[in-house]
Amino acid sequence: MANTILCIGSAEDPHIQVVDKHVKALDGKARLVLFNPLCGSHFIEITAGNLSELSPSCTIVVDGERITAESIKSVWYRWKPAAVSADENLQGLIAKDFVLKEWKSVLRSLASYLPDARWLNPLAASELLHFKPHQLKLAQQVGMTVPRTTITNNPTAVGKIFEQVDHGRVIFKSLTPLFVPPDQLLYTTEITKEFPSISRASITQCPAIYQELVERKSDLRIMVVGRAVFVARIASQMLDEKKDRLDWRRCQDKDELYSEAKITESFKERLLEFHERAGLVFGAYDFLERGDDVIFLECNPGGAWLWLEQSLGLKVSEHVAQYLLGRAEEPNSSRATSS
Repeated sequence: MANTILCIGSAEDPHIQVVDKHVKALDGKARLVLFNPLCGSHFIEITAGNLSELSPSCTIVVDGERITAESIKSVWYRWKPAAVSADENLQGLIAKDFVLKEWKSVLRSLASYLPDARWLNPLAASELLHFKPHQLKLAQQVGMTVPRTTITNNPTAVGKIFEQVDHGRVIFKSLTPLFVPPDQLLYTTEITKEFPSISRASITQCPAIYQELVERKSDLRIMVVGRAVFVARIASQMLDEKKDRLDWRRCQDKDELYSEAKITESFKERLLEFHERAGLVFGAYDFLERGDDVIFLECNPGGAWLWLEQSLGLKVSEHVAQYLLGRAEEPNSSRATSS
């Protein structure tokens, strides 16, 4: 029987295209079936009932082909639907929000119909990791260094963090990604001591991350697949603009910023402990290097890696394919693998 991998995502995602090539190269009998919830020819059918002929079942329909839950050996969840677009009115936004919530309600239940399938990542684990306060607490629990941070909607508390930081420099970050149509992303921003008073009304509306500005020598992006670790150093401090040195994502297309790097075994152990406690198979981690210390920023369970793979020759996609084929080491294995 063919090894069927269900990938929930979009055909436009280059990560899926590259992993699909590795799957075919590694196993000629395996296939990656792409299911896009927003494609007009892709359907899901879940049935339930007390009669024997209505026993709980799940079927995926892709371009007319019916795929039973029993035939699916692995699931790769990489669906990233756009929340907003520039040409939508309020009614359109409300309708899209409803559609996405309905789909996520069904997809979140899919694991119960695929009890034996490998997931990358388990949805419950991914959803919990999207909450930054949880990430920071978990990082501290495994012994990582985290920046001095206040998550609040209290202007007074924002003001106090300036007093607590030795150099008096503080940054603002949103708890969730904010895209401003048509294609602008809200990046990490340095704020001044006057910010709590002049922006009091906006601060009180919702919590945000207020964090010490770490004066780093470089950034690290670390990809973990199972227990395989891939480390890229980002020479962010060579950038000309202060705002770019603070958040290198504005200049992500500059290949000269990137180099392959190594981490100590003790740090790797803490990283893999975080990964295992979080219940992840894949995670894209962001760290800062300050002297000999490595400082945790965040983990994105659905993060990008392809541009680093292409720049540095990393084998992240191949390891993702191996995991989906059932060949890679499980995250909770007692043996660690360096890459």
